[in-house]
Amino acid sequence: MFRKSAQPSKEKQRDRVTITDAGPCRKSLRLQVGLEVMTPIRTGVLQDVQKQAILPGFRKGKAPLELVEKHHAQTVQEQTLHRVTKQTLEQVVKEQGLRPVGPFEVTRAEFREGGGLTLEAVVEIEPDFTLGSYRQIPLIRASEAVTPEEVAGALAKLQDSMAQLVPGKEGEPKQRQVPNLDEEFAKDLGFESLEKLRAHVEAKLREQKRAAARQGLEAALFEELLVRHTFEVPPRLVSHQTERLTRDFKARLLLAGTPEAHVDEEAVKFTERLRTNAERHVKLGFILDRIATQEAVDVTQQELVGRLWDLARRWQKDPAEVRQLLDAQGLWPSVVSTIRQEKTVALLLSAAKITNGTASVTEVKPQQ
Repeated sequence: MFRKSAQPSKEKQRDRVTITDAGPCRKSLRLQVGLEVMTPIRTGVLQDVQKQAILPGFRKGKAPLELVEKHHAQTVQEQTLHRVTKQTLEQVVKEQGLRPVGPFEVTRAEFREGGGLTLEAVVEIEPDFTLGSYRQIPLIRASEAVTPEEVAGALAKLQDSMAQLVPGKEGEPKQRQVPNLDEEFAKDLGFESLEKLRAHVEAKLREQKRAAARQGLEAALFEELLVRHTFEVPPRLVSHQTERLTRDFKARLLLAGTPEAHVDEEAVKFTERLRTNAERHVKLGFILDRIATQEAVDVTQQELVGRLWDLARRWQKDPAEVRQLLDAQGLWPSVVSTIRQEKTVALLLSAAKITNGTASVTEVKPQQ
């Protein structure tokens, strides 16, 4: 049984914690937990076990503590060590100002009668870096103008997609016939006239160019932020992100028709690139979060409700059910973080120094 001793001073408690670097964004902790800390926690565990204990001759929860302690000694000991470990590490995080980005990895938990508990653990923390300048970043917006040549090219592709095989002359193989670009062709596609079809194609091209220009601005902004901030990121976070990117990459290979037996082989060829992309993604996330904090970017309840309804429409589910699914998988904080980062990117773009440029013609496929 743990014996209660005099409560040590806060200064002495701090002296029992040793924190050392264990690699990039990793800290190693060694703690000594005295009986004066463990005893009240053990008492609480014993009382909780008593409430559920069923012993011969006693109703549930009515057995004396002494008997509960005797019959459930191992359970009490295990739960006590678990609670002591959890509470002690949480207290160290708070007192030492650590910012963990993942769970503690307990490498040693040794209890000695009369001597207390020795804990050793490793944890990854947020990187410590100086926030560089992020306003007035020079960016070039690609042109959103649609040229007659691009419209003509898109219409030609549309014609080609509507080509049919027709019988050839006697003894000759079938021939591929491309329809004429005329009023009949437009009506076959559901438009009143060729002019209406041409206007539709031009509008679609402009819409796609606008989206591409926005993506180009964001990509250039992200690249500039990464260049302006040099620091190491938690390896475990990079590994997790690499795994996610690899799964997505394999899924795309399958959808593109790659035989399942060759998917892993193809993915290995891109391992280094996927890891690099993962590291950039993790680093960019820390930069955007730091800027969001600096600029006091918050997510409102209205924005959260709006995003929930968007997801509900996309998944064709009730919003309450969507929230339950997200909570069950621990993804709701990610939704909040995503909205916060989106608002931060919008803020950075509004504060950027953007000039209009020209862009090479991009192949686009008109949508009907």
